[in-house]
Amino acid sequence: MTKSETFGNDAAPAEACANCGQALDGPFCGQCGQSSTEIRRPILVLATDTIGDIFVWDGRFLSTLRALFSRPGTLARAYADGQRARWTPPIRLYLLVSLAFFTAMSLGGIRVIAVDASPSAETVRNQDPAAQAERRERIEAARASPGGEPGMRACGVMPGPDELTAEGQLVYAVDTNFSITLMQTGATSDARLVNAETEACMHEALASVGMPPMIGLLAVEAVSDPAGFEARSGAAAAQAVILMVIALALINFAVHPRRKLIEHVILSLYLHAILLPGFALTLLLTHTLGSQGNAAVIAIAIGAQGAQLFLFWISDRQFYGSS
Repeated sequence: MTKSETFGNDAAPAEACANCGQALDGPFCGQCGQSSTEIRRPILVLATDTIGDIFVWDGRFLSTLRALFSRPGTLARAYADGQRARWTPPIRLYLLVSLAFFTAMSLGGIRVIAVDASPSAETVRNQDPAAQAERRERIEAARASPGGEPGMRACGVMPGPDELTAEGQLVYAVDTNFSITLMQTGATSDARLVNAETEACMHEALASVGMPPMIGLLAVEAVSDPAGFEARSGAAAAQAVILMVIALALINFAVHPRRKLIEHVILSLYLHAILLPGFALTLLLTHTLGSQGNAAVIAIAIGAQGAQLFLFWISDRQFYGSS
Protein backbone atom coordinates (compact mmCIF):
# COMPACT_ATOMS: atom_id res chain seq x y z
CA MET A 1 0.00 0.00 0.00
CA THR A 2 1.35 3.38 -1.02
CA LYS A 3 1.12 6.62 0.93
CA SER A 4 -1.24 8.08 -1.69
CA GLU A 5 -3.57 5.08 -1.31
CA THR A 6 -3.42 5.36 2.47
CA PHE A 7 -4.53 8.98 2.56
CA GLY A 8 -6.77 8.85 -0.49
CA ASN A 9 -4.76 11.42 -2.49
CA ASP A 10 -1.32 12.08 -3.87
CA ALA A 11 -0.39 14.75 -1.27
CA ALA A 12 2.24 13.95 1.37
CA PRO A 13 0.76 13.57 4.86
CA ALA A 14 1.17 16.46 7.28
CA GLU A 15 3.75 15.90 10.02
CA ALA A 16 2.36 15.54 13.52
CA CYS A 17 3.83 16.60 16.85
CA ALA A 18 5.46 13.62 18.53
CA ASN A 19 4.31 14.93 21.92
CA CYS A 20 0.61 15.76 21.45
CA GLY A 21 -0.20 14.62 17.91
CA GLN A 22 -1.15 18.10 16.65
CA ALA A 23 -0.45 18.71 12.95
CA LEU A 24 2.67 20.79 12.43
CA ASP A 25 2.87 23.81 10.18
CA GLY A 26 6.25 25.10 11.34
CA PRO A 27 9.34 24.24 13.40
CA PHE A 28 7.31 24.30 16.65
CA CYS A 29 3.98 22.77 17.65
CA GLY A 30 1.18 25.31 17.87
CA GLN A 31 -0.50 23.25 20.60
CA CYS A 32 2.24 22.40 23.08
CA GLY A 33 5.24 24.37 21.74
CA GLN A 34 7.57 21.39 21.34
CA SER A 35 10.21 21.61 18.61
CA SER A 36 9.76 19.39 15.58
CA THR A 37 13.52 18.73 15.39
CA GLU A 38 14.34 15.04 15.20
CA ILE A 39 16.58 13.94 18.10
CA ARG A 40 17.60 10.64 16.51
CA ARG A 41 20.68 12.13 14.87
CA PRO A 42 24.43 11.40 15.02
CA ILE A 43 25.86 12.06 18.48
CA LEU A 44 28.30 14.66 17.13
CA VAL A 45 25.40 16.71 15.74
CA LEU A 46 23.56 16.53 19.07
CA ALA A 47 26.70 17.61 20.95
CA THR A 48 27.36 20.59 18.70
CA ASP A 49 23.69 21.64 18.86
CA THR A 50 23.76 21.51 22.67
CA ILE A 51 26.96 23.55 22.85
CA GLY A 52 25.48 25.99 20.37
CA ASP A 53 22.39 26.46 22.53
CA ILE A 54 24.54 27.29 25.55
CA PHE A 55 27.26 29.37 23.89
CA VAL A 56 25.13 30.96 21.20
CA TRP A 57 26.78 33.99 19.62
CA ASP A 58 24.25 36.03 17.71
CA GLY A 59 23.01 39.59 17.28
CA ARG A 60 21.33 39.43 20.67
CA PHE A 61 24.61 38.68 22.38
CA LEU A 62 26.41 41.65 20.86
CA SER A 63 23.48 43.96 21.58
CA THR A 64 23.37 42.71 25.16
CA LEU A 65 27.09 43.35 25.64
CA ARG A 66 26.75 46.91 24.36
CA ALA A 67 23.81 47.59 26.66
CA LEU A 68 25.55 45.85 29.56
CA PHE A 69 28.52 48.21 29.48
CA SER A 70 26.53 51.36 28.73
CA ARG A 71 23.24 51.04 30.66
CA PRO A 72 23.18 47.83 32.73
CA GLY A 73 20.23 48.85 34.89
CA THR A 74 18.12 49.72 31.85
CA LEU A 75 19.01 46.37 30.28
CA ALA A 76 17.97 44.46 33.40
CA ARG A 77 14.74 46.47 33.67
CA ALA A 78 13.84 45.79 30.02
CA TYR A 79 14.39 42.06 30.50
CA ALA A 80 12.45 41.97 33.77
CA ASP A 81 9.55 43.84 32.11
CA GLY A 82 9.24 41.19 29.41
CA GLN A 83 11.41 42.50 26.55
CA ARG A 84 13.33 39.23 26.30
CA ALA A 85 13.47 38.39 22.61
CA ARG A 86 16.16 40.99 21.90
CA TRP A 87 18.48 40.25 24.87
CA THR A 88 20.64 37.32 25.93
CA PRO A 89 19.12 35.78 29.11
CA PRO A 90 21.01 36.88 32.25
CA ILE A 91 21.80 33.38 33.48
CA ARG A 92 23.34 32.40 30.13
CA LEU A 93 25.39 35.60 29.99
CA TYR A 94 26.55 35.15 33.58
CA LEU A 95 27.66 31.55 32.95
CA LEU A 96 29.59 32.58 29.84
CA VAL A 97 31.32 35.44 31.67
CA SER A 98 32.16 33.23 34.67
CA LEU A 99 33.73 30.64 32.38
CA ALA A 100 35.73 33.33 30.60
CA PHE A 101 36.83 34.81 33.94
CA PHE A 102 38.29 31.61 35.37
CA THR A 103 39.82 30.72 32.00
CA ALA A 104 41.54 34.12 31.91
CA MET A 105 42.84 33.59 35.45
CA SER A 106 44.28 30.22 34.47
CA LEU A 107 45.88 31.49 31.24
CA GLY A 108 47.24 34.54 33.08
CA GLY A 109 49.00 32.33 35.63
CA ILE A 110 46.91 33.66 38.52
CA ARG A 111 46.13 31.22 41.32
CA VAL A 112 42.64 31.94 42.62
CA ILE A 113 43.55 30.37 45.98
CA ALA A 114 47.30 30.50 46.67
CA VAL A 115 49.33 28.65 49.32
CA ASP A 116 52.79 30.11 49.93
CA ALA A 117 55.30 28.74 52.42
CA SER A 118 58.64 29.96 53.74
CA PRO A 119 61.52 29.32 54.03
CA SER A 120 61.54 28.51 50.33
CA ALA A 121 62.26 25.01 49.07
CA GLU A 122 65.55 26.26 47.64
CA THR A 123 66.62 27.60 51.05
CA VAL A 124 65.84 24.31 52.77
CA ARG A 125 67.45 22.11 50.13
CA ASN A 126 70.56 24.29 50.00
CA GLN A 127 71.29 23.30 53.61
CA ASP A 128 73.59 26.30 54.08
CA PRO A 129 75.07 26.06 57.63
CA ALA A 130 75.08 29.84 58.12
CA ALA A 131 71.43 30.16 57.06
CA GLN A 132 70.45 27.23 59.30
CA ALA A 133 72.24 28.78 62.27
CA GLU A 134 70.47 32.09 61.67
CA ARG A 135 67.09 30.35 61.54
CA ARG A 136 67.79 28.45 64.76
CA GLU A 137 68.79 31.69 66.49
CA ARG A 138 65.50 33.30 65.50
CA ILE A 139 63.60 30.29 66.86
CA GLU A 140 65.47 30.38 70.17
CA ALA A 141 64.92 34.14 70.44
CA ALA A 142 61.18 33.67 69.90
CA ARG A 143 61.07 30.94 72.52
CA ALA A 144 62.95 33.13 75.00
CA SER A 145 60.64 36.10 74.50
CA PRO A 146 58.19 37.06 77.30
CA GLY A 147 55.35 35.44 75.38
CA GLY A 148 57.16 32.12 75.38
CA GLU A 149 56.85 29.75 72.44
CA PRO A 150 54.11 31.26 70.26
CA GLY A 151 51.60 29.00 68.56
CA MET A 152 52.98 26.52 66.06
CA ARG A 153 56.57 27.64 66.71
CA ALA A 154 56.66 24.52 68.91
CA CYS A 155 55.65 22.21 66.04
CA GLY A 156 57.95 20.53 63.55
CA VAL A 157 61.65 19.76 63.30
CA MET A 158 64.55 22.14 63.84
CA PRO A 159 66.36 23.61 60.80
CA GLY A 160 68.99 21.16 59.63
CA PRO A 161 69.31 17.66 58.20
CA ASP A 162 65.93 16.59 59.62
CA GLU A 163 64.20 18.97 57.18
CA LEU A 164 64.85 16.58 54.30
CA THR A 165 63.92 12.92 54.05
CA ALA A 166 66.16 10.37 52.37
CA GLU A 167 64.06 10.83 49.23
CA GLY A 168 64.58 14.59 49.31
CA GLN A 169 61.07 15.52 50.49
CA LEU A 170 60.75 18.63 52.62
CA VAL A 171 59.65 18.20 56.25
CA TYR A 172 57.61 20.75 58.18
CA ALA A 173 60.07 22.76 60.34
CA VAL A 174 59.51 24.83 63.45
CA ASP A 175 59.97 28.12 61.61
CA THR A 176 57.79 27.18 58.61
CA ASN A 177 55.36 29.96 57.81
CA PHE A 178 52.56 29.56 55.31
CA SER A 179 49.80 31.81 54.08
CA ILE A 180 46.60 31.25 52.12
CA THR A 181 45.73 34.25 49.96
CA LEU A 182 43.70 35.11 46.88
CA MET A 183 44.69 35.84 43.30
CA GLN A 184 48.46 35.39 43.36
CA THR A 185 51.00 34.66 40.64
CA GLY A 186 54.04 32.45 40.79
CA ALA A 187 54.59 28.75 41.35
CA THR A 188 52.89 26.80 44.11
CA SER A 189 55.10 26.10 47.13
CA ASP A 190 56.55 22.62 47.58
CA ALA A 191 54.75 20.29 49.94
CA ARG A 192 56.02 19.78 53.49
CA LEU A 193 55.81 16.37 55.13
CA VAL A 194 53.72 16.58 58.29
CA ASN A 195 54.10 13.56 60.57
CA ALA A 196 51.54 12.50 63.16
CA GLU A 197 53.34 14.24 66.03
CA THR A 198 53.57 17.56 64.15
CA GLU A 199 49.94 17.34 63.05
CA ALA A 200 48.76 16.78 66.64
CA CYS A 201 50.91 19.73 67.75
CA MET A 202 49.41 21.99 65.06
CA HIS A 203 45.85 21.05 66.06
CA GLU A 204 46.64 21.75 69.71
CA ALA A 205 48.27 25.10 68.92
CA LEU A 206 45.32 26.28 66.86
CA ALA A 207 42.81 25.05 69.44
CA SER A 208 44.67 27.03 72.14
CA VAL A 209 43.80 30.27 70.33
CA GLY A 210 40.17 29.33 69.78
CA MET A 211 40.35 27.96 66.22
CA PRO A 212 37.83 25.22 65.35
CA PRO A 213 39.17 21.75 64.41
CA MET A 214 38.28 22.31 60.75
CA ILE A 215 40.92 25.06 60.54
CA GLY A 216 43.55 22.62 61.73
CA LEU A 217 42.53 20.07 59.10
CA LEU A 218 42.70 22.71 56.36
CA ALA A 219 46.08 23.95 57.60
CA VAL A 220 47.58 20.45 57.50
CA GLU A 221 46.10 19.84 54.04
CA ALA A 222 47.42 23.16 52.71
CA VAL A 223 50.96 22.49 53.95
CA SER A 224 51.18 18.81 53.04
CA ASP A 225 49.51 19.12 49.60
CA PRO A 226 49.48 22.78 48.49
CA ALA A 227 48.89 22.01 44.79
CA GLY A 228 45.90 19.79 45.54
CA PHE A 229 44.58 22.28 48.07
CA GLU A 230 44.77 25.09 45.53
CA ALA A 231 43.02 23.01 42.87
CA ARG A 232 40.18 21.93 45.15
CA SER A 233 39.76 25.38 46.67
CA GLY A 234 39.81 27.03 43.24
CA ALA A 235 37.07 24.70 42.02
CA ALA A 236 35.01 25.43 45.12
CA ALA A 237 35.53 29.17 44.62
CA ALA A 238 34.24 28.91 41.06
CA GLN A 239 31.08 27.27 42.34
CA ALA A 240 30.74 29.67 45.25
CA VAL A 241 30.78 32.76 43.02
CA ILE A 242 27.05 32.21 42.53
CA LEU A 243 26.65 33.04 46.24
CA MET A 244 27.70 36.60 45.42
CA VAL A 245 24.79 36.83 42.99
CA ILE A 246 22.36 35.55 45.64
CA ALA A 247 23.78 37.88 48.29
CA LEU A 248 23.36 40.99 46.12
CA ALA A 249 19.84 39.93 45.13
CA LEU A 250 18.88 39.55 48.81
CA ILE A 251 20.41 42.92 49.69
CA ASN A 252 18.41 44.59 46.93
CA PHE A 253 15.31 42.71 48.08
CA ALA A 254 15.79 44.12 51.60
CA VAL A 255 16.18 47.66 50.20
CA HIS A 256 13.33 47.33 47.68
CA PRO A 257 10.93 44.82 49.30
CA ARG A 258 7.99 45.74 47.07
CA ARG A 259 9.72 44.29 44.02
CA LYS A 260 9.55 40.59 43.23
CA LEU A 261 12.63 38.57 44.11
CA ILE A 262 13.14 37.45 40.51
CA GLU A 263 13.68 41.08 39.49
CA HIS A 264 16.54 41.43 41.97
CA VAL A 265 18.06 38.17 40.70
CA ILE A 266 17.96 39.43 37.10
CA LEU A 267 19.73 42.67 38.06
CA SER A 268 22.30 40.80 40.15
CA LEU A 269 23.13 38.40 37.31
CA TYR A 270 23.66 41.22 34.83
CA LEU A 271 25.71 43.23 37.33
CA HIS A 272 28.04 40.33 38.06
CA ALA A 273 28.38 39.69 34.34
CA ILE A 274 29.95 43.15 34.07
CA LEU A 275 31.87 43.09 37.37
CA LEU A 276 33.82 39.89 36.66
CA PRO A 277 35.48 41.18 33.45
CA GLY A 278 36.46 44.40 35.21
CA PHE A 279 37.87 42.44 38.14
CA ALA A 280 39.83 40.17 35.78
CA LEU A 281 41.26 43.12 33.85
CA THR A 282 42.29 44.86 37.08
CA LEU A 283 44.03 41.71 38.35
CA LEU A 284 45.89 41.09 35.11
CA LEU A 285 47.05 44.71 34.93
CA THR A 286 48.24 44.86 38.52
CA HIS A 287 50.08 41.56 38.27
CA THR A 288 51.62 42.58 34.96
CA LEU A 289 52.93 45.83 36.46
CA GLY A 290 54.08 44.07 39.64
CA SER A 291 56.29 45.84 42.13
CA GLN A 292 57.70 48.04 39.37
CA GLY A 293 54.54 50.11 39.21
CA ASN A 294 53.23 50.55 42.73
CA ALA A 295 51.75 53.97 41.99
CA ALA A 296 50.03 52.64 38.88
CA VAL A 297 48.71 49.63 40.78
CA ILE A 298 47.24 51.87 43.48
CA ALA A 299 45.69 54.12 40.84
CA ILE A 300 44.17 51.12 39.06
CA ALA A 301 42.76 49.73 42.31
CA ILE A 302 41.22 53.09 43.29
CA GLY A 303 39.82 53.56 39.79
CA ALA A 304 38.34 50.05 39.80
CA GLN A 305 36.67 50.62 43.18
CA GLY A 306 35.28 53.96 42.04
CA ALA A 307 33.97 52.44 38.82
CA GLN A 308 32.20 49.67 40.76
CA LEU A 309 30.55 52.17 43.11
CA PHE A 310 29.39 54.25 40.15
CA LEU A 311 28.13 51.11 38.42
CA PHE A 312 26.03 50.12 41.42
CA TRP A 313 24.66 53.64 41.78
CA ILE A 314 23.72 54.13 38.13
CA SER A 315 22.30 50.60 37.85
CA ASP A 316 20.12 51.19 40.90
CA ARG A 317 18.74 54.40 39.44
CA GLN A 318 18.13 52.83 36.03
CA PHE A 319 16.53 49.65 37.36
CA TYR A 320 14.56 50.86 40.37
CA GLY A 321 14.10 54.51 39.39
CA SER A 322 15.66 55.58 42.71
CA SER A 323 19.04 56.00 44.41
